[in-house]
Amino acid sequence: MAGKTYKTILILLVMCLTGITACAGRLSEAEQEIEELKLEIAGLQEELESQDEEISSHGVLTKNMNRLLETVYYGSAVPVDGGREKNFTAFAMYYREGFYLITAGHCIEYDDVKYKDFRFKSNERGGWIYPELIYYEADYENNRDFAIFTHHNLRKGLMIEEVDMEPRYVLGNIERKLNFFKKFHSAREGESGSPILSKGCRLVGIVIKNNPDYTPVSAVTGAIDRILEE
Repeated sequence: MAGKTYKTILILLVMCLTGITACAGRLSEAEQEIEELKLEIAGLQEELESQDEEISSHGVLTKNMNRLLETVYYGSAVPVDGGREKNFTAFAMYYREGFYLITAGHCIEYDDVKYKDFRFKSNERGGWIYPELIYYEADYENNRDFAIFTHHNLRKGLMIEEVDMEPRYVLGNIERKLNFFKKFHSAREGESGSPILSKGCRLVGIVIKNNPDYTPVSAVTGAIDRILEE
């Protein structure tokens, strides 16, 4: 009798242990599922934050679109030795308490052809201005391709980006009948001299080619620094 009782108790203990083990296994699976859910939720939160940031940046752009476009100009010049008129884009920039008109250097000189009689008209549809060319570099291959003009009527200009230098947007002039706002990688031939903006709509560079190469704004500001220190 005692032997049967012992066996019964042993069987019950084994069953209890088996049940506990099974419960522990299910608990472990539940804990794992909870951890996976946490990771999934964290990923969704990160995605939402990223979308909020993107929406916010577009909000900044939308609110300031008219002001931004007012800083972009349609430019025109003729070859020194005569020939067909050249048209291009330029933009106004604010730097060191002054305003400057900037375009690509190959709009001044390209393939041994030099241009003169520069005139510019802003997207505001105002009259022509005839600024003074104070400096340019036309090193197209090495992305030092910019020109700097000054004019007393310049009163608006793009602010320079100081933190996020990743190129995001390009602004164009309305006269060329090209898209006057697009993402940076959509820029194409004919948009040389257009300003490249960061996500925060500040200036990071100049369009010079129909590929990811561009002239960084630091090349322009460095030249202005040298001119002001002379």
